[in-house]
Order: sequence, then structure tokens, then C-alpha cells
Amino acid sequence: MRKLFLLALAGIGLFVLSCDVLPFDEFTPTGSQFDIDPDIEVVSLTGDPDLSPNGPFTLGLTLKSKTSGAETDVLPAGLLIKRRVNNTQHMLILKPHTVTANTSNTPNRLGSFCCNRNRPSPDRGDTFDLGPVTDNADLNRLVSLLAGKDISSPTDMWMVQRAVYMVTDSTGLTQVYVDSINALPPAK
Repeated sequence: MRKLFLLALAGIGLFVLSCDVLPFDEFTPTGSQFDIDPDIEVVSLTGDPDLSPNGPFTLGLTLKSKTSGAETDVLPAGLLIKRRVNNTQHMLILKPHTVTANTSNTPNRLGSFCCNRNRPSPDRGDTFDLGPVTDNADLNRLVSLLAGKDISSPTDMWMVQRAVYMVTDSTGLTQVYVDSINALPPAK
């Protein structure tokens, strides 16, 4: 009976190790830390159910000016958004976002892409921090390929999301995906 139990346990272990069930080599944000304009306070950065033309997953960034007037900054393409707790995905901005901060809490919406397919996508209660601008060569290649491209259609957004996963959770971009990205319409 003990031998049967050990064989079953070994079989379960082999199954888990052979499947893409556990993220053993999970993507982690690396690069140069992005610092928002010092005259802007980040009040919160959370999941948001609204839609954005710049990515299939929207994050709500609430900012407040530290001065007596409005302040703006640009979040660069390639900026990674780091999850605070380990239950959701890190996020990636592939298009620059101009953000505004007034003297009271000012909501901004960021279109973003998920980076860890084995984790849940962001919900309203999930919290994040501005992270580094990626130093990942393949993600930077994707940023370059998408510069000047319109990704606002749902079909195109999901194709780009798959391309992100190919970089962060797989073997990298294939020529088919590079050709598909090159065929996207120009930005409006």
C-alpha cells in the first residue's frame, strides 16, 4: 500500500512539473526605476474596469499636484507597473501616457498589458506601484515596433497582449507576430 501511495505521489509530482501550472521562472520587472515629476504625488494606482484605447487592461492612476497649479508628466512606453501583492500580474505600458495632476485628486486611466499569464488579471481592488522602464531587449523591441501604430481595436489589443506573453512567459516574438505588428494601421 505504501509503495502504491509513493508511486501516486511521484506521478502527481511529475504531472505538476511537466505542466505549465506553476510559474517557476516568472517574469519580474527589471530596468531603471521611473520617477514621476517631484511636483506630483501618486495617491493610488489600482485595477480599473473602464476601457482604454492603449491596452486591454486599464489601471486607475490617481494623482495630486504638490504645487498650487496643475502639473503634467509623461509615463513612457516600456514602463512596468509592479504588483504590490503576489496574487496578480505585473503590468506593462506600451504607449506613452500623458498624465495630469490638479490640486485635488485627479484620476488618470492607463491602458496596459499583463506580464504573467499564470496569474489573475487586475481587478478594482488590486494595488500597484510605478516600476522601472524595462531593460528587457524583447519588450523594448515590442515598444519600438508599436511606436506609431494604432492598437485601439480589440482584436489588435489581444494580438499585442499575446505578443507580450510570448516575451514574458515563453520563447520570445516569432516572425509571424513581428509581421502582424508591422501590418497594424498607423496611429490616428
